[in-house]
Amino acid sequence: MRLWIKQVIRNSFFQIGAGIFIVMMVGGWALQYLETGAITQNETPYWWTIVTMTTVGYGDFAPETVQGRIFAVIIMFAGIALISMLTATISSIFVAQRIREGKGLEKINVQNHIIICGWNSAANQIIESLEYLMGSNPLDVVLINQLPEDQISRLKSKYRKIHIHYVSGDYTQEQILQKANLRHAETVVILPNLLDPTITSPDEKTILATLTVKSLEPNVRVVAYITEPENMTHLKRANADEVVLSDDLSSFIVASHIVDPGIPQIVSKLLDNRSPSRFKRVEIPKEYIGKSFNDLFTHFRSINKWILVGLYSEDENLGIGEILTSDSSALDAFIERKLKEGGIPLNQESRVNTVINPDDSYEIKEGEGAIVIP
Repeated sequence: MRLWIKQVIRNSFFQIGAGIFIVMMVGGWALQYLETGAITQNETPYWWTIVTMTTVGYGDFAPETVQGRIFAVIIMFAGIALISMLTATISSIFVAQRIREGKGLEKINVQNHIIICGWNSAANQIIESLEYLMGSNPLDVVLINQLPEDQISRLKSKYRKIHIHYVSGDYTQEQILQKANLRHAETVVILPNLLDPTITSPDEKTILATLTVKSLEPNVRVVAYITEPENMTHLKRANADEVVLSDDLSSFIVASHIVDPGIPQIVSKLLDNRSPSRFKRVEIPKEYIGKSFNDLFTHFRSINKWILVGLYSEDENLGIGEILTSDSSALDAFIERKLKEGGIPLNQESRVNTVINPDDSYEIKEGEGAIVIP
């Protein structure tokens, strides 16, 4: 109790408020003693003191004696000092909060946002693609890393269509993720921090971050980037929704430049977010549920001039990698080795199922969407 009283007394708002109250009471009492007439009646002297302290000055009442006016001057200066201190205290709170936000020390209060953990050369491209693909739709992106404050400021200035927020710290720690408001996030993207020379194995930190996120909020979608393909299974066991290998597409592009010239150029246009012919996913009209793929293909081609490439659907797959236990037992190692020798992947499939160019008679199912080329 004593500690609480000491904290209240030391509080700036309490001290200033107490000062204003004391000046008001002393001023009202002194005015009754120095003046006569209407200004001394009932609560009027206290009302006049407050009006004078705040420099509002309605002019409905005013001291008439010399001593009363001298006392009014004292009240004016006391009021100016106290009100200035109150304004400065409130301003300092907002300034301190802005400084803390700039340094990534404040909790983020947004919802349905995207959290990007870590930083590397691909992060700028991801944010740029998000900005373009979202168009005029509002989007909040929370960055969790340890970039310098000036670099964060440049990012906020560069991507003005996206509301960029910043949390400084290690994204494998629960309190840092909670500052980023993980509970109300829509998607978490975990990038390997290749710019930090102190990290010897970026994939290990990615796996740990995925486990932390999924243990806190199992329903939040996690997209994890890795640098080594052998870590794919570990991330699937950590229950990552999607796993992206950093160089899987680039190696294909390089090989195609050598073996199949023309294909890389087409792929680049199909994947370029600014290309008018990029891949695009659209909803399937309800009247085509239960109809054939050929009917839907004809519809998109005749109405929109689109080419229907395939279909997608999202579900909760349970792969072999998730059935195995989380420890590295001899039995698990034996099963993994035999499956790999047989060419069977350990739950490396995506939670998003796709069907590319199925038979014309393929029946469109409920919950499927379409992938088209405009």
